[in-house]
Amino acid sequence: MFPRTAPPPPRTATTLTVGAAVALSMVPSLLPRPALVQGLLTGALVLIALGILGVARRVRVQGARHDVARRVRATPESADPGRRDWTALAGSTIALALLAWLTQAHLTTQAAALGMPALPTTYWLVAGVCALAVLAGGLAVGVGGRRLARVTRLRGPGPLAAALLAGVTVTTAASAPADLLAPLRKTLDADHVMLTSSPLGASRSFVRVTEAATPEEGADLAVERMVADGGLERGAIVVALPTGSGWVNDAAVEAFEAQLGGDVAVVSAQYGDLPSWWSFLIDQEPAMRSAETLLSGVIEEVDALPEAEQPDVYLFGESLGALAGQEALAGVDPQAVCGVVWSGAPGGALSGHPRERSLHNADDPVAHLAVRTAWQRPQDWPTTWLPGLSYATTALDLPASLDPGLGHGHRYGPEQDWSLPEC
Repeated sequence: MFPRTAPPPPRTATTLTVGAAVALSMVPSLLPRPALVQGLLTGALVLIALGILGVARRVRVQGARHDVARRVRATPESADPGRRDWTALAGSTIALALLAWLTQAHLTTQAAALGMPALPTTYWLVAGVCALAVLAGGLAVGVGGRRLARVTRLRGPGPLAAALLAGVTVTTAASAPADLLAPLRKTLDADHVMLTSSPLGASRSFVRVTEAATPEEGADLAVERMVADGGLERGAIVVALPTGSGWVNDAAVEAFEAQLGGDVAVVSAQYGDLPSWWSFLIDQEPAMRSAETLLSGVIEEVDALPEAEQPDVYLFGESLGALAGQEALAGVDPQAVCGVVWSGAPGGALSGHPRERSLHNADDPVAHLAVRTAWQRPQDWPTTWLPGLSYATTALDLPASLDPGLGHGHRYGPEQDWSLPEC
């Protein structure tokens, strides 16, 4: 029998590089990250770090080949490099374990302050497994890519063409009629504010996404319903642009109606049923088309009335609805809109309207999702900020942005000042 020998430890440089990447992945972000997201971030950072280390080693080796003297001098700094490697591995493991414990304490405190559920005891186990899966997948892709490139270089483009054909086949299968986004789709509750009567007698007109074939048709239908409900006879009309899922903030609507004494018509149209963060990242066009048609349609109806009988027009948008509202506002006469209110506008965007109010929570990742966050710390950033990394973690916080209680994350409720600007 052959004697069993323990596997050699990773090189010191590898250990320190991986340890630094794992430590960076634990830097706090705006919201407590779910274990799966934490694992995704950790695995991705480790892959990036290993890639940089690999490039640095290759450059060093190539340089040494052109410098015989340097290659001769490249001797171990220690008579026992294995001991040094083991020491680095043990030290990094202890340091990361301590950092994980401190991070766990911080996340627990942060979750409690935001009204979010406590982290499960299996948090780091799930995160670790996810990180290893990401790391294994990334390494497999890298190794496979190098082998495919080598085979292509030796045997011609046939293997590469086969790989591309397989990729096209998988992509075609994935685009089958099955609705892969069904788990993300939202259904409005029957007690949604725009589907119920106003206790103050205000007019509420709304169109579901299933009632029209296109966003423009839905917006036109909403304007028709508003007119049929006597909306043009009110003292004011509020064009409410919903989030990506078609949700309109009930606290905002109720506050507007209270401020105007019920003499107001609120009109809105649902342009989609996917979460705002998904629509913002993947497909903003339906929101833009709906907002432009809805706002211009209301303004046209108001302009057709005698000047003395024209109601004031207000514009409200939340989340992606705020971004769509700003786009729509740029295409109309600003004087046709009395005032605007945004809440949770992506990147904290503003329209420049002379009577504009914008609401956002300091820990709302949507409000901080601006490219400038990558190199400039926002004034109200509530936690540790690092160039580049904090922008990436802001994007990763999007799926959990609705998990905190009201007043935190992407949740806006009665605690906000929803006052409409005075004309």
